[in-house]
Amino acid sequence: MSSDRYNRNIENLDKALFKFGEALAEPESSIVRDASIQRFEFTYELLWKTLKNFVEEVHGIRTVSPRQVFKEAFALSLIEKEAVFIEMIESRNTLAHTYSEDQAKSIYEKCPTYLAVMKNVFNQLKNNK
Repeated sequence: MSSDRYNRNIENLDKALFKFGEALAEPESSIVRDASIQRFEFTYELLWKTLKNFVEEVHGIRTVSPRQVFKEAFALSLIEKEAVFIEMIESRNTLAHTYSEDQAKSIYEKCPTYLAVMKNVFNQLKNNK
């Protein structure tokens, strides 16, 4: 499976993961925290849409939401820690609907875990290309 759209998504996801990691490698400050959270949001969106494309094109499973995509990816053994992905959905939704300094700090602290599991999924997708 390697449609042009999927290949573009994989390339963009690779770049987004790199940028997300770059932000997290910087010493913590409010600006770095905000940049890291922004990169998390962008990478999260790209990840679930790339997974959606893969699940639909390769396995013929129609999905419409991030939660459904992650559940199907878990069932297909593309992701190992479903709970972390569900937590990512909640973090992303929290950021989209409200903002507080405490929430930002809490989500920022989870970002290294999010990056690690995202990289694992990326590797799974890249190897199934």
